[in-house]
Amino acid sequence: MQLILPSFIVKIKLTYIILLACFSALGQDKSFENVPGKTRIEILGADELVYKQAIGRYQMCKGNVRFKQGAMFMDCDSARFYEDINKIEAFGNIYIRQKDTLNLWGDAVEYDGDTRQAKIMENVKLSDGKMVLTTDQLNYDLVDKIGSYNTGANIINGQDKMYSDLGTYYSRTKDFFFKDNVKLTNPEYTMDSDTLRYNTKSKLASFYGPTFIKSEENTIYCQYGWYNTAKEVSQFSKGAYIQGKDNKLVADSMMYYRNTGLGEAFGNLHFEDTSEQIIIKGQYGKYERFTKTTFITGEPMAIKNIDGDSFYLRADTFLDLADTSNSQKRMLKAYHDVIAFKSDIQAIADSLVYNFTDSTIGFFKNPVIWTDSNQVTGDTIMVYRNQFGLDRFEAYTNAFTIEKDINGLFNQVKGRRLNGFFTKGRLYKVEVDGNGQSIYYALEEGQKYYGVNEVVCGKMVVNIDTAKRIRSITQKNKPKATFYPLEKFPTDKSRLPGFDWKGIFRPTKSIFY
Repeated sequence: MQLILPSFIVKIKLTYIILLACFSALGQDKSFENVPGKTRIEILGADELVYKQAIGRYQMCKGNVRFKQGAMFMDCDSARFYEDINKIEAFGNIYIRQKDTLNLWGDAVEYDGDTRQAKIMENVKLSDGKMVLTTDQLNYDLVDKIGSYNTGANIINGQDKMYSDLGTYYSRTKDFFFKDNVKLTNPEYTMDSDTLRYNTKSKLASFYGPTFIKSEENTIYCQYGWYNTAKEVSQFSKGAYIQGKDNKLVADSMMYYRNTGLGEAFGNLHFEDTSEQIIIKGQYGKYERFTKTTFITGEPMAIKNIDGDSFYLRADTFLDLADTSNSQKRMLKAYHDVIAFKSDIQAIADSLVYNFTDSTIGFFKNPVIWTDSNQVTGDTIMVYRNQFGLDRFEAYTNAFTIEKDINGLFNQVKGRRLNGFFTKGRLYKVEVDGNGQSIYYALEEGQKYYGVNEVVCGKMVVNIDTAKRIRSITQKNKPKATFYPLEKFPTDKSRLPGFDWKGIFRPTKSIFY
C-alpha cells in the first residue's frame, strides 16, 4: 500500500488495530532498522492521532496513550512521538512501569528510546512496591535502573522518612545516595547528615559526613558510621559522642544495640556526668541501658568532685551500677590494683566501692589508706564523710594504724576492729574493739622523747592532740600497760605483730597524669 501524506494535518480516528498498522507505516525511518542495541518504541494505543510534518515530523497522540519499548510500558494523556529519532514528549498522568521493578508517575516526561533515558517532571513519584520517592524532577536510566534528582526529594520506606537536596537511587541494589541537607526521621529519632547512603531493603543507613541523631534520650554525633533501622543496630566513629541530659560520652568509635539496650565504646573513652560531677576515662566501655550498668576497662581512671576537691581513682576495671527502682541510688565499683588519691586521703586496695548517695567508700582485700601522717590497714576499711569532709573510718579484722612522727618513729595501734574519727581532716580519736595493742612514744613539749608506752587490753580509746601526738589512752577490759624509758625500750618490741609500713606505695597526684 502506498501512503501519500498531504502538507496539511491529517487527523486519524481508527480502531485499535488500524492505528497500529498506520503507526507502523507512518513516517517510518528505514535507517533505524537493524541497528544493534536499539529497540523501537511502539504505540500500543491512543484515542486520537495528529501527524505533523512541518514541525519536526512527530505524531501527536491524544487520549489513553500507551507506548511500549521492550519490558517498559508508558501511559499518558497525550504525547509527541518522534518516531524517526525514537523519542517521546509525553504530558499528563504519566505512568511508566518496567516489569515488577519500577513504577514512575509524573505530569510530563522527555524520553529517549535510544539511550533509554527519561526526564520526568512535576509531581514525580517513583516506587519499587515498598519505597516511594516524590520530587519535582527526576532523571531515570531504564537500562542501568538509576534515578537522580537535584530539586529535593522526599522518600518513605516503612517508618523511615527521608529528605535530601540531591540524590541518586540504584534500583538494582536498592541503594539511595543522599547529599546536602539530608534528613531521616523515624518514630524513635531524627537524623541530619551531610551525606547518607540508605538501602531500602536492609534499611541500613550509612553516613559519611557530619551527622546528628536526636531522640528523646540523647543526641549522637559522628562523621562516619551506620545505622540499621530495621535491626536497631548502629556504629559511630570519627569525632563520635553521645550527649544526654546531664552526661556526655566521647570515644573513637561506638556500637549501640537499641533493642537490647547494649552500648559499647572503643578507644579513648571519656565519660562525663555533670549531675554526679564525675569523669571516667578508659579504652573500652559497655553500657546496659535496662540495668543501668556501665563496665569500663583499659587503664580506666575516674575523677570525682567531692566537697569541691577532686577524688582520683585508678583500677583494672570499673563497674558503675544504678538502682533501676531508685535513680538516686548509684555506686561505682573498682576491681584489682585500686589506687585512689584525694588531698585528705590516699589509698591502695584490690577493690573499692564508692556510694554516690553519701560518698561512703569501701576498700577491700589488703587495703591501705593514708590520712595525713597516718596509715590504716585491715581486711576491709570503710571511710565515711560528712558535709565537712572526712568523718570516720572503720577497719575490720587485723586492723592496724600507724602514725609516723616527725622523727621517723612509729606510733602503732592494732586490734580486731578500729574506728577512727576526724575533725577538720585531722584524726583525733581511735577506738579499738578486741585484742587491742598499742605502742606510742611519749613526747615532752619541747619535742623530746621521755619514754615509750606499751598497752595491751580488750578495748581502748586513743586520743590524739592537734600536734598529732597521742595525748591519752583509755584502757578497758583487763588492761596491761608498761612504760619504758626511751633508752631501755626493747628494740624487738618497737614493732607490733603485723607491722608493715607501706609509705613507698602511697599514691601521689602525679601518677594520674
